[in-house]
Amino acid sequence: MLRQLRLRLPLTYQMPVAPLRPLCYLIPMRFLAVPLLLASLSLAVAQPKPLTAFQAVELAKREVNDEARGKLVQIFGPRSTVGLMPVEWHVLFFDPYAQQNGTMVRVAGNTILSIQEGYTQMNRMRLASYKLEEVIEPRTLKLDSSAVLQALQRSTPLKNVKLTSVEMWLRKEDKAPGAPGIWQVTLFAESAPDRQGKSREVEIGKARVSAETGHILNLNLNLRRL
Repeated sequence: MLRQLRLRLPLTYQMPVAPLRPLCYLIPMRFLAVPLLLASLSLAVAQPKPLTAFQAVELAKREVNDEARGKLVQIFGPRSTVGLMPVEWHVLFFDPYAQQNGTMVRVAGNTILSIQEGYTQMNRMRLASYKLEEVIEPRTLKLDSSAVLQALQRSTPLKNVKLTSVEMWLRKEDKAPGAPGIWQVTLFAESAPDRQGKSREVEIGKARVSAETGHILNLNLNLRRL
């Protein structure tokens, strides 16, 4: 009789298991909100804030010797792909202890990207060593890159033009003692849509602005490209 009551279970029998719920359902959303907010804030803080040209110079001065620190030769800001103003600056100093008397410091945000000596002619060909006569006197450096752009945007020919990016280059054009630095600015804007409805960024002109007085020395535009 006892043998007949004995239960036989199949060898493949498994106890039923309740399905697991995703972790996000087990944790109340009010506890997830704070970590997500902190993560988004940390990402925002991590992105470097663009510096003006003169702010980049002050940062670059920390990386050169005392002899070069006050001897600025050029500042070059390549065109940015993410905004109107350059986000990277190439700051060139006259350095008597460096090769060809030149030390260039590349700055982006609060970060030093590189330091190099020698012929660093801001993407332009250079054969001769840098000379003291190319140094821009600090007293003539009164107009920063942001002020230059504002002056150009307020000018009558550009009042109704929406610029998309600029390339900026500051240097002495006249090698005479006391001559001011001149900003050379290349201007870009969005073109009119083509037949497919697509527009692109095009160069629309160049400008020269005195870093000492802020006067626009010349402004050559080709607005027919818009």
